[in-house]
Amino acid sequence: PPHCGHTRSGGTAVFSKSAMQPPQMPPDARAWHNAQRSGSKSRFHLENIPMTTHSSHNVYLIHGWAANGRIFDPLRPLLPAHWQVHAPDLPGHGATPLEGAFDIAAAADQIAAQMPCNSDVLGWSLGGVVALFIAYRHPDKVRHLCLTASFAKFLATPAYPQGVSRSALDKMTALFEADFPKYMRQFLELQLLNTPDAGAVIDAVLPGLTAHGTPAALESALEALNGADARPFLPRVFQPALLVYGGKDGITPPRIGQYLQEHLPYAETVVIDKAAHTPFLSHPQEFAALLARFFG
Repeated sequence: PPHCGHTRSGGTAVFSKSAMQPPQMPPDARAWHNAQRSGSKSRFHLENIPMTTHSSHNVYLIHGWAANGRIFDPLRPLLPAHWQVHAPDLPGHGATPLEGAFDIAAAADQIAAQMPCNSDVLGWSLGGVVALFIAYRHPDKVRHLCLTASFAKFLATPAYPQGVSRSALDKMTALFEADFPKYMRQFLELQLLNTPDAGAVIDAVLPGLTAHGTPAALESALEALNGADARPFLPRVFQPALLVYGGKDGITPPRIGQYLQEHLPYAETVVIDKAAHTPFLSHPQEFAALLARFFG
């Protein structure tokens, strides 16, 4: 892609996760850090993260497995009006056809080809892995990176205990293939158990999620998700990263984000205690405020 650099007007406070970070800190890794840590969690003081005034810039929302870009419909009206928001469908999801097997790197390249330089990217779950690949393979395309309920590697190994021992998603494949609308509703109900207006949220988002039927990439994308491993290149993802997790998430528990926190050069974590796997649906106001402060 054409080189466009990492530029932004705004503050000059130095972002520093530790004194041992590599010297190639991009200019846009400054001005947003002001955070306190407590144990394995980091809590942003939102009032201390500089707000900046921008002309319109591009923000990409990348969905997770078995969903499509319409999962972000309830969030979009809460985002700043000057953002140009895009929510593409991954291959074999929504309106995007699947050509061959689902491939995370290829999906990342496909989205990156559409992105202007210095875009901000939010990736949810599998979409977060795609976002990591975009940030690593096309660094000039990504200004800020937000990963929510996502991971560098999903399944645990002896050398990677932060992962999950068995994917709850495996059982969902057969259910989704049997009756996608029914079981997608049940999945969303579980993620929104602590949300007072859960029924209204589900009614708003479900028609868009199910309009194209069962995703063609259901099995192929899950295989790619289970085999994905972004760990080798995490130290070379230099964009500032905001990691958002739900304290009640049984699919990607916060410990899986702790690995990202420890291995991304410029990352901070926010745990929304009562959220599950879809914090942008269960806590949309809080989530939108985090994005607005972080993306600017």
